[in-house]
Amino acid sequence: MKYNDRGVFMKKCAIILSVLLFALVSCQQRSDISVSLSVDPPSPTPDSTVTIQLTASFDVGITLAAISIDGKTVQSGDTLPLQYSWKPSEAKDYIVEGYIENIFGQKKTKQTSITVIDKTAPTIGQIRVIPTFPEIDSAIYLSIVAQDPESRILKATAKVGSESKQVQTIDNPIIIELPILRQEGEYPLDIVISSGDFAKVATSTMLTVYPNDLSPPTIDMNFQKSSFSTEENVVLNIKIEDDTEISSVLVECDGAEKYVKSFTKTKSADLSVNLGKFDLGFHSVSVIVKDIRGKSTISSGAFAVGIGPADVKLQIDNSNPSPADLVELSVQTDETLVKQITFYVDGTIISQGTAFSCCWKAVSGRHVLSVSLETTDGRIGTDCIQIDVQDNKPPKIDSFKIGNTQLKTDDFISFSAGYYGIDSQSVMIQL
Repeated sequence: MKYNDRGVFMKKCAIILSVLLFALVSCQQRSDISVSLSVDPPSPTPDSTVTIQLTASFDVGITLAAISIDGKTVQSGDTLPLQYSWKPSEAKDYIVEGYIENIFGQKKTKQTSITVIDKTAPTIGQIRVIPTFPEIDSAIYLSIVAQDPESRILKATAKVGSESKQVQTIDNPIIIELPILRQEGEYPLDIVISSGDFAKVATSTMLTVYPNDLSPPTIDMNFQKSSFSTEENVVLNIKIEDDTEISSVLVECDGAEKYVKSFTKTKSADLSVNLGKFDLGFHSVSVIVKDIRGKSTISSGAFAVGIGPADVKLQIDNSNPSPADLVELSVQTDETLVKQITFYVDGTIISQGTAFSCCWKAVSGRHVLSVSLETTDGRIGTDCIQIDVQDNKPPKIDSFKIGNTQLKTDDFISFSAGYYGIDSQSVMIQL
């Protein structure tokens, strides 16, 4: 072909191409294009490699093509088909979107949903009943620690007897409120944890429901004596009771632990606790008792060391003596550092020393018997008792006068009615 002929040919081709392009543009402006998204495999698992492909019914003049997953662009370009290989991070539903633009100003979007299936069953780490001792007609919760590396959302179903409760959550542990149970006893408890239709784990146990714990433990405590010396051990007596079972008792002195004990299957206990020796002054004590249901009671008190009166109590062996009877006076005390004991009758010393008893010969009348006890650390305590000694030999009347008439014992005489003086005194009697 000659050069001139070739030039003519090129011009003709350009004209034809322009006409075709104009016709094509005009056709695309009049007709819409469709966008497709394909996913392979259609039901992937977290360990699958998923191929996502974006195509269009007309792929000439593409200026932008993009694939996004859950709103985040993962692949883009300017040619079709556009392909992306994806490995899901967890089992759940994902939204996949394809987007294109072309030189003709057309913009198209296509969305589809991909369900990533979890086929690996979750694992159950721990199951706890809250509270530890559930009671009838009370709220009972189930705490379940479950793990699934492929799913954040887990569904838990708990069945007690014929009733079921279900939750779906991302929380861990999973908390389920169980049905209210009206009677004490043991109930079968079935638990199912799932992350999908094909990934489930189940377990069973027994749920024990207890009678209501109506009250916390009770504490009755007292010290062996009212005060102690610095050389004595302080002894605390404790009586504890509970309507269920006692779990533990803790004794603290001045904020420090002094005694602790645990119990099993015990409803009551009597304890004598040696707290040891203390410095001079007042000291505080607290007793904390817990029962097996978690209820607790605290009782507090105080004791004195080296201050306050000595402990002493006076006792007598005969509270209604006759004259000349011997009455024994004795001392009851918890003091161990006794220096001196003094016994008194009506304020007069009848015995003094370290003897814990003495005797007194009773005389008629009302008397006050007392004792004073002194300790080596300087404390003094006193106690007293009042008694009446009956006179078994009262005075005898030999004779007396009525008016001018002298009368003797066991004499009888008749008088006329009237008023008479006795021994010329102002006392008058009417006959």
